[in-house]
Amino acid sequence: MPYFRPIALALCAFALAVPVAAQEVNVYSYREPALIQPLMDGFTEQTGIAVNVAFLNKGMIERLRAEGRRSPADLVFTTDISRLHSVVSAGLTQPVTEANLTDNIPAAYRDPGNHWFGLTLRARVIYASKARVKKGEVTSYEDLADPKWQGRICTRSGTHSYMLALTAAYLHHHGEADTLNWLKAVKANLARKPQGNDRAQVKAIWAGECDISLGNTYYMGQMLADPEQQDWASSVSIEFPVFEGAGTHVNVSGMAMTKFAPNR
Repeated sequence: MPYFRPIALALCAFALAVPVAAQEVNVYSYREPALIQPLMDGFTEQTGIAVNVAFLNKGMIERLRAEGRRSPADLVFTTDISRLHSVVSAGLTQPVTEANLTDNIPAAYRDPGNHWFGLTLRARVIYASKARVKKGEVTSYEDLADPKWQGRICTRSGTHSYMLALTAAYLHHHGEADTLNWLKAVKANLARKPQGNDRAQVKAIWAGECDISLGNTYYMGQMLADPEQQDWASSVSIEFPVFEGAGTHVNVSGMAMTKFAPNR
């Protein structure tokens, strides 16, 4: 995104907030190791400070609470505004006012109290069958409720953080009553019970089980880079839907400093 300089700069800003005493930084991450390792390697190359990453599938808040002041974690990395908000609301972070962060990350992409900072954005888009969906046939999130899509939509679980964030955005734009009606209509249009991840929905389109699905933009690149998934990716196009009177929904990934960071 044009708003962000290399995100290694943001991580370095944490280390430069005060004189560095330790020669390591410990990270609890919901981000998959392969996705963030280049960032960690870049930080180590620039500073000489080692980065130890503990990958967690779930339970970050519970772990930090249980460890309390004994926690080795300095930073948390996670996806989605709901998870960032949750760790801050749990009282497990501390504010950071380093100018490199506040000057280079726009206010819309960081916590008002400087407890979390956005690193990347990913749009929540529609993957559409090239063979069965005409270009421009679906242009908004509201379109997903149209009866013409009955039996044609695939999606992951509605309780996943990506889907909860999209529902929250719909609620913000349209209010509770319209959001409930939209959710019921989308459910009625499903081709199958929600299951799998975003790429599994594209595979279902390729297999003819459905015609459109919701997913994050970067999965297209991942599928095209995987020989086993290239055919899935080639069978779909990406459509950037918008909310009526607004834009395309994006999720944010970000970081926060833990409340008891030993290597602040």
